Amino acid sequence: MTAGTETLPQEAWTHRLERARALALRVASSPWAPVGVALTACFAIVVVAGSALITTRLAEMRGIASDPVLTAGSTVPGTLQSTEFTLAPDAVRPISMDEARVWNASLPFSTLPILAARPFIMPPESLADYGRALDCLTSAVYYEAASETALGQAAVAQVVLNRLRHPAFPKTVCGVVFQGQERTTGCQFSFTCDGALGRRPSEAGWARARAVASAALNGQVTPEVGMATHYHTDWVAPFWAERLVKMRQIDTHIFYRWTGGWGLPAAFTGAHAGAEPIITKLAAVATFVEDLTVPVVEDDLSSDLSITPMVDLAPPVLVASAGDEGDLPTQIAAPPPVEVVAAPPPPPPVLASPLDAGRGVTPQRRARIAVPR
Repeated sequence: MTAGTETLPQEAWTHRLERARALALRVASSPWAPVGVALTACFAIVVVAGSALITTRLAEMRGIASDPVLTAGSTVPGTLQSTEFTLAPDAVRPISMDEARVWNASLPFSTLPILAARPFIMPPESLADYGRALDCLTSAVYYEAASETALGQAAVAQVVLNRLRHPAFPKTVCGVVFQGQERTTGCQFSFTCDGALGRRPSEAGWARARAVASAALNGQVTPEVGMATHYHTDWVAPFWAERLVKMRQIDTHIFYRWTGGWGLPAAFTGAHAGAEPIITKLAAVATFVEDLTVPVVEDDLSSDLSITPMVDLAPPVLVASAGDEGDLPTQIAAPPPVEVVAAPPPPPPVLASPLDAGRGVTPQRRARIAVPR
């Protein structure tokens, strides 16, 4: 009995081993064997890549939650409130203007089609509200892009109206332009809180900016910047730039949109609130209601402003040489041409927030910049 007890497990193990070998030979000789191996490999790759992506995103989210610069507006320390999320206009890399241009050139333009925004018509119910919106949009165009071409100024006006329609921003023109004006840092357009409004505008420059603003409030669209909600001058390098979709450069401004659903037409469905706030900072240049007429776009306005679609509006940008990062640029390269197409009718809005900005340090200068919320 003892001998039988000792040899039975050995015989059973040998029998199972032989059956396993026979099964392996049958599987290996099957015509489906390569397909099974390929499917198994693909599944393993997907699992590994997914795990790495999830781990990376969780690490980034933990980093954002612990960053005091990014959570300065939060009501609870260490949390990120989508409705209060702001980045100061000074959240740029502390590098020289030439170094910033080289850095911006290293960030490629997106090759995705640019979807044009729908025309915006300011509600005609109240001339007073129209006048306030016109003053606010004119101030944004003038103080942000007084030295730009007509197309560059129209692009800035388009960004303001894009923000008005987006769920992350206020629903009035003045609310968008002067968002954060009460702070010395954190205002969405830097001219509203850096003292620029203390400089009285030139009559000719203001009239030019006013014509651009009036056209934008009466249906003029700038398709070259599509759904852009952010921009900055090319001589600064914001920490948030590489986290957005870099669309194109017009004059000295580089324009961006949100990634994912927040940067597509489905998200831009917000309607004007109807009542524009009074901005006391614009008292010196405010328009009198008696001076306003029913807003109408002149037939030859677009030709006067020279706002027409172009195939490649971005000027050549600087590319760093192969030497050290501090070397001066030695080559010129133009960004790839981008297709500009009309936007389809918007589906229901996409409200999932992709808020995820980079980290910043205290910079050494201010610049014209519209920053992400």
